[in-house]
Amino acid sequence: MFRYPRLRMALTRLFVPEREVEVQIFGAPLHISTREEIGLWRAAKMADDNIIFRDEAATLLNLALLLRPGDVFVDVGANVGLYSSVLSRYRQLFPETKYVAIEANPATAQRLQQSVAGREVTVINMGASDRATELAFEPGVTSGVFRVVESGGANGAKRISCERLDALSLPPGDLVIKIDVEGHELPVLKGAARLFDEQRVKVVYLDGYTGKEIPSLLQECGFDFFDGRTLERCASGAPDYSLLAVHRSRLSR
Repeated sequence: MFRYPRLRMALTRLFVPEREVEVQIFGAPLHISTREEIGLWRAAKMADDNIIFRDEAATLLNLALLLRPGDVFVDVGANVGLYSSVLSRYRQLFPETKYVAIEANPATAQRLQQSVAGREVTVINMGASDRATELAFEPGVTSGVFRVVESGGANGAKRISCERLDALSLPPGDLVIKIDVEGHELPVLKGAARLFDEQRVKVVYLDGYTGKEIPSLLQECGFDFFDGRTLERCASGAPDYSLLAVHRSRLSR
């Protein structure tokens, strides 16, 4: 078909409907023709069925926009390093930017280490919480749902050492913190209390969260809310999913 463009055009007109639609690519709205912009139309349909392309790609772009030279990106619940591996490329331009990836699952942390090999990302195999302790983590269907459970947990639960974020020796600089910990978000945030008090945290991104007090906690610490996928400001309340919180001192007024 590529060798015969006229045939390709005829088949496209025969089988592809012609209509104008609104789609989103990487969280950005586009007004397209399903025939004239068929590649974008297909990409939008494929993205709707894949969480990585629908949500993660858009969020990654927005976090990249927020990173500045000398910032410290802290990836809590890093899994195999999608965020850390992509964003750490920034060091090729600004080597003073630092990266810390925290993953509780030992097996996943090994894959994370290989994902960021040569990227100068500090990988820490531990859980993050509101105190130094051991917690029971339960594996799920995939490595992305390795989560904290009640003491003891079900069969297959593992005891994992945990630490507060503000007890870690983080590099100097403003902090951009991404948190994806399957329901343990509030203890992680409480374990960063000193970092909030020192106003080192400029951005918090929550892939999802369950604690209803989280929005009020972040507001009291001086944060405004945005949609993590679209960067639209949340005029009232906070989104339940893809919550991006930016400290007011870092926003233009």
